[in-house]
Amino acid sequence: MMNSPMFLSAMSAYDDGDDEAAAKLMIGAAQANEVSACFTLATWYHKGECVPIDLPESMRWSERYVQLAELGNAVDHWNLAQNYRFGNLVREDIHQANRWLERAAAEGSGDAQHHLAWYLKTGQYDYSVDQETSEVWYQRAFEQGHPETLYTFALREFRGGKITERAIALLREAAVKGFKQAEHVLKEFTH
Repeated sequence: MMNSPMFLSAMSAYDDGDDEAAAKLMIGAAQANEVSACFTLATWYHKGECVPIDLPESMRWSERYVQLAELGNAVDHWNLAQNYRFGNLVREDIHQANRWLERAAAEGSGDAQHHLAWYLKTGQYDYSVDQETSEVWYQRAFEQGHPETLYTFALREFRGGKITERAIALLREAAVKGFKQAEHVLKEFTH
């Protein structure tokens, strides 16, 4: 889901240093039940950005964020998984993080698919190592053109430590999508 014009205006005011306008617009977007606005407002109340520190208000918007994110789409579910994984404004809970990660991956989030593949490959965050299932999720992320997955697949295309045309093509695609490590590898191997 795209952010609303009100949310974007709030962020623009924030970037311009107009705390009063940013707060007013962000409160409006949050009151309109925009998921990212609720999270942002909770963060602001927690840190005292654009508004005074108010931990009860931060908690109220955090709870609203979770309620809305649970009802949201794959992007919201991916973000919710990350917030549970790292304890950002919600209690850290790996079980909940994994639950929302898997849901976001199944719903088509390339970020979720890539990270789920990695966790299954490495056995992180209470996942058992499962190479076969890991490859399934990597393939799904690759088919969507997820930049970090493109980079991962590019590295698989190196032969004897030398870059191949296929690796160059995948690295270029990842770099165009903003994955900086792909740019660095391209420069190193194609100078």
